Amino acid sequence: MKSAGKAASTMPAEEKEWMAESDLRTLIEAEKIKMDASRMKAAMKKRAEMKKALDGVKG
Repeated sequence: MKSAGKAASTMPAEEKEWMAESDLRTLIEAEKIKMDASRMKAAMKKRAEMKKALDGVKG
């Protein structure tokens, strides 16, 4: 996983706190999706559709 690197280290403490809370909410939501078979299936279907569309753009 890529690190935010220097940019994150120069953020104000308040912004770092907000980012950590936002990241935690994202991780919690991802776990909920992984545990819900129908949501996971729908997400993977959408992923395949988007990948196909992007591959078409690449040429």
